[in-house]
Formats: sequence, structure tokens, C-alpha cells
Amino acid sequence: MSRKKDNTYPAKKMFRDSLPILGAIFLAMVSVAYILFRSWSNKLYYEKWKEYEDCGI
Repeated sequence: MSRKKDNTYPAKKMFRDSLPILGAIFLAMVSVAYILFRSWSNKLYYEKWKEYEDCGI
């Protein structure tokens, strides 16, 4: 009664096991995109109001 172990990984199990890794990669990419967008937005904001620094407002 020896059964050969089937080394094929079922697709569902492989997907379920890799889901946390894919989620972490997705969160990292979204975080980097957010940081880049905020820095770009801040740069535009400060360039817009740079002329008014000496106004005293």
C-alpha cells in the first residue's frame, strides 16, 4: 500500500498561500505612489505661493 505523493501544487492552495505576499507588494506600491504624489503636490503648492513669501501675509 504505498502511494506516491503527488508533488503538484493545487492552484487554489498556491493562490491562497501567495495572497499575503501579493497584498504586501500591492500595499508597498500604493504607499510609494502616495508618497510621490504628495511630494509632487507639495512642490507645486510651494512654487505657486513662493512669490508671496515677502508680502507679510
